[in-house]
Amino acid sequence: MEFAVKTEHVCKSYRGRPVVKDASFALERGTATAIVGANGSGKTTLMRILAGLAVADSGSVSLLGAEGERALRAARQRVGFLIEAPIGYGSLPVRKNLLLRAGLYGKPDRDYVEELMERLQLTEKDVGNGRLSLLSYGQKGRYGLAAALVNRPELLVLDEPFNGIDKENVASVCAFLKELREQRGVTLFLSGHVTEQLRLVCPQALVMEGGVLSGPVPIDSLKGGEADEGPAP
Repeated sequence: MEFAVKTEHVCKSYRGRPVVKDASFALERGTATAIVGANGSGKTTLMRILAGLAVADSGSVSLLGAEGERALRAARQRVGFLIEAPIGYGSLPVRKNLLLRAGLYGKPDRDYVEELMERLQLTEKDVGNGRLSLLSYGQKGRYGLAAALVNRPELLVLDEPFNGIDKENVASVCAFLKELREQRGVTLFLSGHVTEQLRLVCPQALVMEGGVLSGPVPIDSLKGGEADEGPAP
């Protein structure tokens, strides 16, 4: 069995306060899994550890079969991350930001960048050619997803990917994510505190509460609103 993500006994504390407590889980390649829990439960910290933006106090992480810091750095080039907020140059246009980001992974594929912008509804002149800093909250969310996809990743790790996106666009974004998994075999790992949107993409969920990770469980066993309400009776 091949795993896209595997952690064993990962712990992280800040100023003596445990944030992630002995987190162990594994995601098979080609699957879609949510990690749900209230704000402050430790979801983002765990994703930051996967992205290399935070260092675990103890435990181990494997991405796409790679272990050890040098191998993980190389493997992260094949992963698309959206952690907390999208990164870019606020004074530059959306299109230019995406091309620059694609260039970090090699020669930028302009046709592929245009395809991403089309699928994520970023092609309108005042959006695609507009400064990143002028985008609405929802537009920035869609830009962040495009930025996470410019390297054609095998694994997508998305922290609260639906924040600020209206219902109509949530449906199209979910359809795109499902297409990536079903047609291209991309493994999806999405976080959130509301399961209503996540269940459109992910059949299973990990549950995080107070830094403690449990699951996976069928996402339909969780209540349809706030994930921190716990399993349905």
